[in-house]
Amino acid sequence: MKKTLLAATIIWGMMAAGTAFSQHITSLSLVPSGTIFNQNDTFTLEAFLTYSGYSAYGFSLWLETVAGTQSFFHITSEEHFVPFNAGYTGPTEFVGCDNSYCYTDHDLGGSPNPLTLVPPGTYDVERMHFSITNAAPGVYTFYSTTANPHPSIVTDQDFNDNPIPQASFSITIVPEPTTLALLGIGAVGSGLLTYRRRKHRNGATDQCGECPDHSGHAQWRVRFD
Repeated sequence: MKKTLLAATIIWGMMAAGTAFSQHITSLSLVPSGTIFNQNDTFTLEAFLTYSGYSAYGFSLWLETVAGTQSFFHITSEEHFVPFNAGYTGPTEFVGCDNSYCYTDHDLGGSPNPLTLVPPGTYDVERMHFSITNAAPGVYTFYSTTANPHPSIVTDQDFNDNPIPQASFSITIVPEPTTLALLGIGAVGSGLLTYRRRKHRNGATDQCGECPDHSGHAQWRVRFD
């Protein structure tokens, strides 16, 4: 009986270990070329795909941003790297919107050319080029999609879809240098005006103080008004 239990335990342990070793793990990292940009600027985004427990034929990747901000950002082109060197490379807009988010109108993923299985590992899969158009100052966050009809997935050797957990990146938009300069000039001008007004009031008090009976008050008003 003890031998039977021991044998069953060993077999169960081997099966559990095999399941653990064959577990499919997938992740995505999105790395922008900076974190602070002007309102009409450009930047690039690097995408790193990691998976283990399986080999892959390719992947699909869609990005989304909060609805209402989609017109500020445009993907002008893409570069796909070996081994996922085939995919759409043209311009992409955030045009497909639901109640909360707008996603890209093209699949940003890729596949080997010719179609072959890519072993598990970490790959720098692509670079996206962004342009910004009149974005309001603030913080903007972009996400990889997770839900249908445009899920971000990796297709394995059995043609199963392995979901990519949601990845994100954020950038901060600041006013253009010319705008800051104009704001600075306005602040300086406002400060000078305030200073002159205070000096004017102080001068009036001093001169009236020289006239105990206020006989010179009317004369002062004629001279300064």
